[in-house]
Amino acid sequence: MFSGRVSHALDSKNRVTIPARWRRTEADEFFVMPDPTETFLRVMPPAQFRAVADQVANDPAVTPKDRAIFKRHFYSGSVQVFSDKQGRMLVPDDFCEKLALKGELMFVGVQDTFEVWNKQRWEAANGTEKSIYTRVAELAGL
Repeated sequence: MFSGRVSHALDSKNRVTIPARWRRTEADEFFVMPDPTETFLRVMPPAQFRAVADQVANDPAVTPKDRAIFKRHFYSGSVQVFSDKQGRMLVPDDFCEKLALKGELMFVGVQDTFEVWNKQRWEAANGTEKSIYTRVAELAGL
C-alpha cells in the first residue's frame, strides 16, 4: 500500500528517488503514464497495471469499440520503468515536459498506486480539493 507524501528532487538526467518505504526489491518495476487530465504522473506496479486493463476488459458497460480505444491509449501512453540500485526511476523526457516535472517533485501515495506531481501543481490541487476531502471524510465518519 502506498500512503503518505514525500518530496524528492528530479536530477539532471530525469531520475528521481522512489520513497524507500514504497520500494520492494533492489530493482522494482513500474508502469508510468500521465493521468488522463495530464496533470501528474501515475505510477503503477505491474499487478495494478494489469488489474486496470482487466477491469476495463470485463466491464459490460464498456463497448468493444470503446474498449479498443481505451487499450490503444492506455498501452501506448504508458512506459515500463525499473528502479536502479539507489531506488531511482528514470522519468521519460516527454512526460517531464508534458507534466512540468522538474526540480522538487511530490510523491503522493494513493493506496495501490502513487502519483508524482510538480510541487506547485500539487500545492494548488491540494488546496482546491480540501473541501471535497472534508465532505467525503465526514461521510466516512472521520
